[in-house]
Amino acid sequence: MQLNGVDIVDRHNRPTVIQKVALRAFFINDGEYYDPYDISAVTIFQRVDNFSPSSVLNGNIISSDIPSSIIKMNFGASANDSGAALHPSSYSTSNNIAASSIYRVKKGEYVCVLDLTKETSGLYDLNGSSFVVVNSASAVTDYIDCWTVKFAQGSDYQTFVNEFTLYNDTFFTVTQPLIFSTNNNLINKHLTLSSAETLKVKTDITIQNRNIDSSIRNIFKDSAITNAQIKIEKVNEDSTTLPATVTVSSFSDTSSLVDITSDNTILFKFDTATLATHPQVSNFGGLTGTYRMIVKYNLLNDVIITKPFYFTIS
Repeated sequence: MQLNGVDIVDRHNRPTVIQKVALRAFFINDGEYYDPYDISAVTIFQRVDNFSPSSVLNGNIISSDIPSSIIKMNFGASANDSGAALHPSSYSTSNNIAASSIYRVKKGEYVCVLDLTKETSGLYDLNGSSFVVVNSASAVTDYIDCWTVKFAQGSDYQTFVNEFTLYNDTFFTVTQPLIFSTNNNLINKHLTLSSAETLKVKTDITIQNRNIDSSIRNIFKDSAITNAQIKIEKVNEDSTTLPATVTVSSFSDTSSLVDITSDNTILFKFDTATLATHPQVSNFGGLTGTYRMIVKYNLLNDVIITKPFYFTIS
């Protein structure tokens, strides 16, 4: 994925200690993505430091009794590197990636970037004093990222704990070119006009080389595809006066809007309510009917373009 034009590796894509790692968190309330009132900080610990009886938490918040030495990184609000709480509208969208920053990507989605090329991250308040956290999440091991959040103006802060792992085994050698086969399948087959639904395309990857070790095969089961893009077209069936297909959105239109899950499922939110105001709506032959989508993505040094997947809007 990209943040402000910078390539970063998602936490599920087997990141190494030398990469910029995207630690994303999605906040959901009553079935909808939700912006919390404040995100005070995101604090990184090794996972072993959160095992009982050495837990970093005291109730629903990071303990004030933790030793400062176990804090590996700390991210504050991107408009305020001191870690002071800010409303999401104040979160920076500047064209850089700061070591101590939390960024709001869109409603309910936030990310901070673990980048060990930066020597320090944000300030951390502990026992009434502040100190600069030296970035030390450099070991190949399991970590937790603790998001300290206030959901509403009058509520208390609480801490949510997620996990990620840094690897060193994403580098490997083989003695022959890898031979891939891919199989894609569109899960959604029918949408209702004026709905905004996430189109889901599953991807199965198989390495055809018979003598490739299973450990290498398993690597490609986890977030192996990158740079996914989607093209959507309206299909005019049995029309002699309209184009056979009309582009609704091109590959370039969707390059920053497509997401990929850890199991190589491609996601794209399609808001059908926007079809009525599309510049080419006069060529649609009606808003309902048959549409098709084509997916393009990278797998190693291959560019894969799928067959068209057809779905209907009624």
